[in-house]
Amino acid sequence: MTPRRVNGGFLAKPEARALDALVKRVPASIGPDMLTRIGIFGAVVGALGFALGLTTPLSLALVFIGFTLNWLGDSLDGKVARHRGVQRKVQGFVLDNGVDLIAYTLLALGFAASGLVSLPIPFILLSFYMLLSNLALARMMVTGVHSLALDSVGTTELRVAFLLLAVLLFLFPGAFQAIVPGLGATVLDGLSLLWAGIMLVNFGFVLRRDIRSAGLADQRQARAAAEAERTEG
Repeated sequence: MTPRRVNGGFLAKPEARALDALVKRVPASIGPDMLTRIGIFGAVVGALGFALGLTTPLSLALVFIGFTLNWLGDSLDGKVARHRGVQRKVQGFVLDNGVDLIAYTLLALGFAASGLVSLPIPFILLSFYMLLSNLALARMMVTGVHSLALDSVGTTELRVAFLLLAVLLFLFPGAFQAIVPGLGATVLDGLSLLWAGIMLVNFGFVLRRDIRSAGLADQRQARAAAEAERTEG
C-alpha cells in the first residue's frame, strides 16, 4: 500500500505555493538524490550552528543556512521526483522517513552540545517527538493516510520554531539562562520540559483516539467478512 500524503500544518498552504514555484526552477543537473543529500548537509550545518552555542553571528548564520538547505532538500526531493516522473513511491517513502530521523537526531546532538540546555533534555524531546511520529505511522496502516503534521505542526513548522528560538537565544541569552526560583533549572530548561510534558499528554490523547479508530476499523472488517460469507453461502 502506498500511503496518501496529507499535510495539515498551518504553514502547509504557503509552503506548497513556494515549492510549486521552486520545483520548475531546479536545474536539470540536480536530481532528487542530490536534493536529499543537500537536505542532510543542511541538517549538519544547522546542528553545528546550535552546537557553537549561538554566541556569535556566524553560529546564528549557520543555523539559518543549515535549516534553509534542509528545508529545500527535504521538501523538494520528492516533489522534483514526481514532477519529472521518476518517483519511487515505496523506496522514496522509506528514504524520506529515514532522512527525517537523521535530521532530528543531528538537531538533538547539536542542541545537546550547545550547553544551552541540560544534557538529557534534547534527547527527551527527541524521544517524545518520535513517539508521536511512530503513532502517525501506525495510524497510516489503518487509514492509508500519511499525516505529515502532528496537530498542525509538521517539520516545516518545527524548523520555523527553532529558527525563532535561535534568534531569541542569540539576542537574549541571559533571559533564557536565568535560574527559575524554586525549580533549580534555567528558563530554557523549564520551557523545554514544559514542551516535553505537552507532547507526552498529547501522545496519550492521540493514542486513545487512534485505538478507538482502529477498533472501529476492526468492526467494519469483521462485518464485511461476515457479509461476504453470507453472500458466498
